[in-house]
Amino acid sequence: MIHQPIKTHMPSVAQLLISLAGLVSTLSSVAGLAVIVLAGATAQTMQFQSTAPMGVLIWANLLIALVTIPSLVLSIKRLARVPVRQTGIRKGLLFSSILLLAMVPLVYLVYKDPSVLEHSFLSALLTVLVVAVPLWWFVEIGRRRLSTGSLQRQWGLVNFSIYAGLPVVIFVEILLILLVLILAGVWVAGQDDFKPILMTLQTQMMLNPQDFSILTERFGTLFQKPEVLVAGFGLAVILVPLIEELLKPLALWFFIKRDWSPSEGFTAGLLCGAAFALVESVFSIASVQGDAWLATLAGRVGTGLLHTLTAGITGWALVSTWRDGKFKRVGLAYLVSIAIHGLWNFFALLFGLSSTLALDVDPSMSTLIDASPWVLAALAVGMLLMLFFMNRKIAKSIPPAVIPPLPPETMG
Repeated sequence: MIHQPIKTHMPSVAQLLISLAGLVSTLSSVAGLAVIVLAGATAQTMQFQSTAPMGVLIWANLLIALVTIPSLVLSIKRLARVPVRQTGIRKGLLFSSILLLAMVPLVYLVYKDPSVLEHSFLSALLTVLVVAVPLWWFVEIGRRRLSTGSLQRQWGLVNFSIYAGLPVVIFVEILLILLVLILAGVWVAGQDDFKPILMTLQTQMMLNPQDFSILTERFGTLFQKPEVLVAGFGLAVILVPLIEELLKPLALWFFIKRDWSPSEGFTAGLLCGAAFALVESVFSIASVQGDAWLATLAGRVGTGLLHTLTAGITGWALVSTWRDGKFKRVGLAYLVSIAIHGLWNFFALLFGLSSTLALDVDPSMSTLIDASPWVLAALAVGMLLMLFFMNRKIAKSIPPAVIPPLPPETMG
């Protein structure tokens, strides 16, 4: 009798390596940030107003690094052929709802006493909690009564999205944005408005290189030109959604040939989008203090819902198309995701610019700016309803379980 060798589960090997690399890279970045903080606190030439934002980033990195632990443990157990639990937390929607309600007094505490954010660890912990809990709730809303796959797969998707997918997205975005900036620089250099600024810059560098107040004012005027604003909006409304909606569910491209169901594709996409939003939102809020913290948090919760929903739609379309070969579905899902993402970014930019720039716009644009917070709120409600109805649609499409027939001797 010839014994067949037991094959090593290669996806678990990949999961182990990605999780380990993520943990090492995070700890390395924490060490680097700690060195910067210590150097800034002791060096006489460096004058930091506060090391609190850097401290928040350090603690936030350490807290996010905790997501690598379950993935490491489960992949090691799989490779060691140790039996593990195959499903996630039961009643996840109930637990996440309870935690979501518990976030309300915490947010109210920050509203009443913003000084709590001055403590680096407490600020990082609050930031991670108020970002992660709503994301978990969105995921549970979307995957209620649906097949989610093994616990190892779920943590593997989260780690892949954070430590492999997100770096790829950032790299591609930086590359394309640099290309756009180079082209924009060539265009700006030929503008008549830029020539006096260039002459002022040369003079300022020779006389007083530390005073750039005049240049800041002139560049501000240049940046408010319609052509520059249109280019900036084009980057945020078109280019960024094109890249992110294509690459957010990158993990699914490595599993798409497996025999997944459409519901598993949808829930896998939800996890990929939530993981992507977790890191993006935590580091967006971690650098903000004071009254702006709550406003930024409100915007990032909506953005987290956006990333979770659109990645879920794409994941469902990818797996469904792999099963039946209807490629128009993927294209339509991609366009819908881009449209939702672009619309959100457009009104978020209007809302942000309304408080930072004194824009000279026509009445119709002014009306859009004034309406932007209400439009964003309506979009958030619409996305939540869309997530709920997507869940119902997919759940209804699942065929009922077939009850096996009784043995012949039991009949009659």
